[in-house]
Amino acid sequence: MMPIVIVAGGLATRMQPLTENIPKCLIDINGTPLIEHQLRFFKKLGYTKIIFCIAHLADKVKDYFGDGSAYGLKISYAEEQEQLLGTAGSVKKAASLIDGDKLIVFYGDVLTSLDVGALLDFHSLKNADATVCVRPLPEGYRSSSLVMMDEANAITHFIEKPDLQAIARFSSEKKYINSGIYVLQKEVLELIPQHSAYDFAKHLFPLMMGQRRNLYGYVMHEFFREVGSIKKYGALLAELKGKAPLME
Repeated sequence: MMPIVIVAGGLATRMQPLTENIPKCLIDINGTPLIEHQLRFFKKLGYTKIIFCIAHLADKVKDYFGDGSAYGLKISYAEEQEQLLGTAGSVKKAASLIDGDKLIVFYGDVLTSLDVGALLDFHSLKNADATVCVRPLPEGYRSSSLVMMDEANAITHFIEKPDLQAIARFSSEKKYINSGIYVLQKEVLELIPQHSAYDFAKHLFPLMMGQRRNLYGYVMHEFFREVGSIKKYGALLAELKGKAPLME
């Protein structure tokens, strides 16, 4: 079974003061740490090898989950110590822990009921080097990553932190946003520089497009929530009102 690589090393400045003493992935969602909801989801699907990419308050993550045996999982850690390596750089650091020819990447602040099997089938059908989970851009929504695709779902534009003018340039086309969930062929990690801050959306995916690599977008419509700010966190708690997230 291929590994799930969870990117959970960011400083989470938009979540302060909640994240001054705990990493974002451990914030409480109805009595359970956010990331534990993810782990239950993966285990239910049969994925038992988990790799955490951690940095900020890393020891708290390791102390909480240990080797994963208490959860029926095998958990290992790739820890950034001297500098933050960005989303892609942190996964590069985990390369030696990854068996097989591909991996699934999840950002650690995501809750979803994604059909992972359908995502993997799409990745294989397209013979993709990388597949990015995307969602339709809601009207009036300001996205951190604007994604455009052709009729075959090949990604043609990947714009990080677009302004309204950038969004308007594609007024007649369907627009999508990055969900922070990827399937990667392991060889793609060779494109990421060692020991440097490097992000998927800002650096790796534009590089792959420039090299005409097989980069595709998989459109998801399942339950999805990204807990990236205090406002989003409060909205999620209000939405759930004591219920378990729909991913469980």
